[in-house]
Amino acid sequence: MNPLSNLDKLIEESVSQLANETTTVRKSSFFCEYLDSMAKFWRYSYRNQLLIHVQNSNASRVAGFRKWNELERHVNAGSKAIKILAPSTKKFIEKDSNGKEKEVSITHFFPVNVFDVSQTSGKELPEIDLGVSGNDSKELLNNLLNYCKLQNIKVEFKKLGVNGLYGYSSGGKIAVDSTQNTNTQVNTLIHEIAHELTHYSAEGKKFSKQEKEIQAEATNYVVTKALGLENKSSIYLALYTKDKNKILENLETISTTSKKILSHLNKTVKGGGQ
Repeated sequence: MNPLSNLDKLIEESVSQLANETTTVRKSSFFCEYLDSMAKFWRYSYRNQLLIHVQNSNASRVAGFRKWNELERHVNAGSKAIKILAPSTKKFIEKDSNGKEKEVSITHFFPVNVFDVSQTSGKELPEIDLGVSGNDSKELLNNLLNYCKLQNIKVEFKKLGVNGLYGYSSGGKIAVDSTQNTNTQVNTLIHEIAHELTHYSAEGKKFSKQEKEIQAEATNYVVTKALGLENKSSIYLALYTKDKNKILENLETISTTSKKILSHLNKTVKGGGQ
């Protein structure tokens, strides 16, 4: 059988598992575990995040055989590889209908083997730190506010005066409850940024209110989890649909939105690119 077909089947089976969950508790549990993997591997495509999770849900850092050797670590004998998809882009010249030459690119995907750090031995790896620890998240709040400014999103802190309402977005503007602590404001701001980035475009408006809330709260979960920040999201998360295509669509949206926010925060903290 084609190795690529095997990976497609693995994705299909994992999505089927999501679709076939019957209780909110079980759905929420499986979904949160998957989002944990998404947070650890946020730079990857949502399909590769899913592939890593279903093959090794405890994976924390993955790399290929050669990359581990470069890091002065070696893959332990007998370790089972995690298979993900890698792109291969080929460029060639073709002529259009007017006979004018133009460069065309075609990208194909093929299976590659990666291994988790737990499957390797050797030199200790440096800890990855995005600059967030404990309850001290004022700097993160400022970085998120800066990101909003770059996206032309106005943020206003004010006393909302409504029980349970921590913030809201209204297309180009976010309001955050000024009476909450910094940690809660960070959670709220990430949630509302997700709405702003995703749900005010023509494409984003197609989602139901329920899907929008799931996507925004799941994005908050992924981002805060990746940063090591306490979050409130896990008690709310569940996928309320049995449509496999709709589930994949939700996962792709969450992955894409989380990546946008984390990419900015990573560059802000590190002072450079990835």
